[in-house]
Amino acid sequence: FLREAADYKSAVQVHRATARPEHATQSGGRRTPHKPGPHLEPFMAHSLRLRVVFCVSGNGLLFRAAVARRAELAIEPALLVARPNAAADLEDFCAAHGVPIHRFARIPREAFDRTISEVCIGANADLVSLTFDRIIPPAVVAHYARRIINVHPSLLPSFAGTNGAADTLKNGARFGGATIHEVVDEVDAGPIIAQCAVATIPGESAEAFGKRMFRLLEPMYLQVLKWYAEGRVGHDDAGRVVIRGARYGELPIAPSLEAFTPRESV
Repeated sequence: FLREAADYKSAVQVHRATARPEHATQSGGRRTPHKPGPHLEPFMAHSLRLRVVFCVSGNGLLFRAAVARRAELAIEPALLVARPNAAADLEDFCAAHGVPIHRFARIPREAFDRTISEVCIGANADLVSLTFDRIIPPAVVAHYARRIINVHPSLLPSFAGTNGAADTLKNGARFGGATIHEVVDEVDAGPIIAQCAVATIPGESAEAFGKRMFRLLEPMYLQVLKWYAEGRVGHDDAGRVVIRGARYGELPIAPSLEAFTPRESV
């Protein structure tokens, strides 16, 4: 599981991109607005499958889970962007499931920024999902404003940064967990979409804690993708994410899962 650390911790680095324009307008005729609820912006609904770009640096466990349940999620994996250090079998996995893949070589920063901007924006996706260990350039962040999500291994706003899970244990917090949130300019400060909570055990290793946390993260991640595909993700007047029709106020995952359950073991 520790080899999947890039899928947890390092994706937060994406937020260090420089300032971007105001939120981009979604276009292309793929969405139609729902009637807004009280104090909420209009939610956007899909008549087609949600096109998702996945950016992966580790084993891609969440990406693989999403591809395996693509029909249930009503998503179309539009592209996998893989770092040089990502799992070596991702090409074979993508070929077997009909997913285009772009694996980066080790190239200078300028060339990386130019190329990832071209491939991500050129994919014409509805959503970008980051479990990535490289800063995403401002052009991509701006293009997918409010349509780019990140996984962080702590209960934000506590323990932001690249060592969220380790800092949770180091500081003796009684609960840790994972947060899925939107990407904004400030590191780990984007609106929270969903969180899962896991009680810590004194003396437990980071690897053991990570395995217990991933058991909840995986179904939470799939549920978030499904909410986006259903057009249920919106924002209140304060800019906080609100899932229309979701059930709040329950543990260990909030909003509560609707279509997925944690596996017995991972």
